[in-house]
Amino acid sequence: MNQEPRPPLTGRLRTAHWIALDAALALVLGAVTWQRVLNYAADYRPHGRELPEPATWQVAVVLVCVVALGAALAVRRVRTPLAVGLVLAAWAAIVAAAGELMIANIVGLQVVLTGAAVVFLAAATRSTRDGLAALCLALAATQLTWFGSYELWHNWLVAALAHLTAWALGAAVGRHRAHDAALRRHQADAVRAELTAERIRLARELHDVIAHSMSVVNVQAGYGQFVIDSDPQGAKTALAAIRSTSRDALREMRGLLGVLRDGGPPDTASLLPAPTLADLDRLVAGAADAGVRVDLTITGARRELSPALELTAYRIVQEALTNVVKHAATDTARVRIEYRPDALLLEVGDRGRGAQPAEVEAADGHGLAGMRERVGLYGGTLEAGPRTPRGFRVRALLPTGGER
Repeated sequence: MNQEPRPPLTGRLRTAHWIALDAALALVLGAVTWQRVLNYAADYRPHGRELPEPATWQVAVVLVCVVALGAALAVRRVRTPLAVGLVLAAWAAIVAAAGELMIANIVGLQVVLTGAAVVFLAAATRSTRDGLAALCLALAATQLTWFGSYELWHNWLVAALAHLTAWALGAAVGRHRAHDAALRRHQADAVRAELTAERIRLARELHDVIAHSMSVVNVQAGYGQFVIDSDPQGAKTALAAIRSTSRDALREMRGLLGVLRDGGPPDTASLLPAPTLADLDRLVAGAADAGVRVDLTITGARRELSPALELTAYRIVQEALTNVVKHAATDTARVRIEYRPDALLLEVGDRGRGAQPAEVEAADGHGLAGMRERVGLYGGTLEAGPRTPRGFRVRALLPTGGER
């Protein structure tokens, strides 16, 4: 048994796993930044840069903002707008409270990394408008560095480039995912369309087999019931015809249903060849068993056609004869097959009561429609209607494209 290829590790991770990874990264990054801020505040050294010593309340504000930035990174997958707002508010509070202090530069790395991560996710998973909105807010946040110390605003270009790069990468990932999703939907639609077409084909084949065979069985059963007392031998003949027709129908149905089996060794019945025009004698004999004598005429240079075209021609003749048996109320019919250089002409007519096509469609539901579909597949033409003065005729012209 073929197994589905195992997806890569990133494809096996669920949303909860990614949220847990974000939370772990936020915890590590926040802990490192927290410790650096505390170390700087405890061991203040201006290093000749004349940066003032941070006050306790300033350190407290910055530490609260470190926690807010960690929260933004942790919730970015489930609350992206909230994460953008947290980054913007935290950085504004840091600049307002400690923009002239070294601790603002220390937290700046966490701000840039968190902001870039949020912008990347917004561009990759949300709409283009939302991604651009997140980028604009991030760029606006970088402009706040101009209100801080020289060291702070000196790095605004690096921060802006980091956010632009994150947005570009996120947008590319988003487009790639959208393309993959569209491709998968297209493939799924193609598979469904193919399965639908196959079901229609099988339904058409089953209809042709069952309709013809059951028509013969119905006529023979009625005849046998009528003569069982007066003509036992005639009843036996009718039963034999029913047995032969039903056996042939079962054999063809097994061949059709075999393609629906999932696994298992194919039986011999499912491997039998599809009927062709060479098997028309069987149709003639079946119609005769149903009480309709068929005059079969074949003209032109007979040649072998493609198996699909042979099957189509056979099914058209079969369905037309089935309609004669079911609707025409006559005991004779005529079938003419004409091999033309670039086409195959099929004509089935009778001198019965001459039902209108709408009557046949209403009583049958699939016959003429199925013939039209078969003919249409080859770009041919189908004419079906009453004859003058009485009767009904089906005429199909199937282009062969000069098949030899």
